[in-house]
Formats: sequence, C-alpha cells, structure tokens
Amino acid sequence: MASWRLAYKNMPVDLILVRHGESEGNLAQKMAQQGDVPNPWTSGFRARHNSKYRLTDRGRAQAEAAGEWIKDNVGEAFDICLTSEYIRAMETAAYLHIQEAEWRTEIFLRERDRGVLANKSKMERRREHADEIERQDRDSFYFQPSGGESIANLCLRVESVIKHLQKGSAGLRVIIVCHGGVIK
Repeated sequence: MASWRLAYKNMPVDLILVRHGESEGNLAQKMAQQGDVPNPWTSGFRARHNSKYRLTDRGRAQAEAAGEWIKDNVGEAFDICLTSEYIRAMETAAYLHIQEAEWRTEIFLRERDRGVLANKSKMERRREHADEIERQDRDSFYFQPSGGESIANLCLRVESVIKHLQKGSAGLRVIIVCHGGVIK
C-alpha cells in the first residue's frame, strides 16, 4: 500500500476545521482601509498582542451560525476538540455551542507571528517597512518578517499537529478552531 494511503488511513474519520469569527483585528483592518472613519489603531490597541483580540458582535454571530451548520450537517459528537490558544479562537469554540465538547488548546495552532508587521494597517506596513514588504513580495513563502515567522515555519507547526493526529485519532471525529493561515 502506498505510504500516503497509510498516512490517511490513520487520520480521523472526520476532521472539521473552523476559522475564528471576525475579530477586533479584522475589523480594525477593514476600518483602516475605508479611510473615512477614525483610525482604529490607537496606542492602546497597538499595545495588545494580537492573541488578545476578541470577537466582534459579528464574529460571535458567525461562530453561532457555524455551530448551527455543524450540528445540522455534521453532528456534534466529537472525540477530540482542539483550539488555538488565542482568545478569538477560544471564544469561537465556545460560541459553536457544541454539547459536551472538552476543548483543549494547542499552541501549534496559533496565528502566524508577523513580527514588526503586526498591529499595523496594511498602509502603515507599506509606508514604515518598505524593505520588509519588498522581501515579502520576492518570496512570500520563505519570507520571515523581523521578529516574526515565515509561512514555511507555520507549515512545520501544522505538520506537527497532523502527525500527532495520525498517531492517536484513527477513526475518531475531530474539530479544530484556529486561524485562516493555519487552515490554508
């Protein structure tokens, strides 16, 4: 049997991936792009690590809607329930309202660390870190912002989670709440 078939044979029977709902950081980026609204990137907002961003009202509604969809289309009995340790992901997990879920945080499911590019609007990133953006444009997969993490390194973290699932979740139902970059 081909090695890739053996790898898939040991995977969960169901693996549901959920991106967190809209967060304060997502909303701040949208507002900054509109330009005609007050700048959401206040010093207090910038002082918070992005792991502390919470869900917006819209994000909570999105999480509840996702939970309803999961219940209606997949069911709600999961053997393993994992979430990123970031607040927005843990809140999303809670708002899914999956009965009897025992959520465990997994550090390898965290958002990609953007280093010096974090907590800045896209326009500010281009203006203040043109050299970083130029390096990113040359090779986005291996680009590692100063103080941050490359997509390649993120993939290694995700691979570690997948290998862990291969070892102990054959035939089980797994749900994971994390971030868009992790899912991609």
